Amino acid sequence: MSENIKKTTKAFRVDLDSSKNQIMLKPSARSFNNQAHQVSEVAKKIHELIKNAPYSNDDIVLNRNEIKEAFFSPFKPQLKNAQVFLSHSHADKNKALGVKDYLESKTKRKVFIDSLFWDYKDDVLTKLAKHDDISKIKNAFTLILRESLQDMIEKCPYFVFLQSKNSVSNQGLSRITYSAWIYEELKIAHSISAISESHLIPMMESMQVFHDISPFLESLKTITLSKLSRIINS
Repeated sequence: MSENIKKTTKAFRVDLDSSKNQIMLKPSARSFNNQAHQVSEVAKKIHELIKNAPYSNDDIVLNRNEIKEAFFSPFKPQLKNAQVFLSHSHADKNKALGVKDYLESKTKRKVFIDSLFWDYKDDVLTKLAKHDDISKIKNAFTLILRESLQDMIEKCPYFVFLQSKNSVSNQGLSRITYSAWIYEELKIAHSISAISESHLIPMMESMQVFHDISPFLESLKTITLSKLSRIINS
């Protein structure tokens, strides 16, 4: 476990489908589209790292720190200052932007939205595929980003899961998600609050499997956006 874990991390869940929360949200004017020049510049840097990387038994050997530095370089100010981590369904990304705008206006704290970076990852890999065979690096790249995700959750003093019909489904007495990323984020947040060891687990994003997240959700206090903003300000 990282030595930088904030053992005082507070974890909450917000019901996005609740009218009490929906009334607080305004349509966000900001877009989730990544700037083309940023994607191109990052893809170019990573392409150079791949081109110059050594090989071992016909496998490319990448320096994970160099890959992380290249990938996250355009977002350093955001990553450095973020104090609230938002976990949500990709289908709720516009509402997540609304939550980000609301919390930042009410608390003056910077909010980190996970899907902004996973969309960005896909854009960079698509750009890279025009120059390189990415089949050998895609899984390694995903693990590097998963490690960075854990670092970010550990860094932020507040973890907020945006629960909705898009992110959580009921199956009998269990609550499940089909998103491997949501499962990983909830597991990391749970491991931090439980002060137990969290292990990096390879993820198979292409498989349509479900994950039982009932134990993780039960450990999160349900809260409204207005009350959450007051807690962050306190």
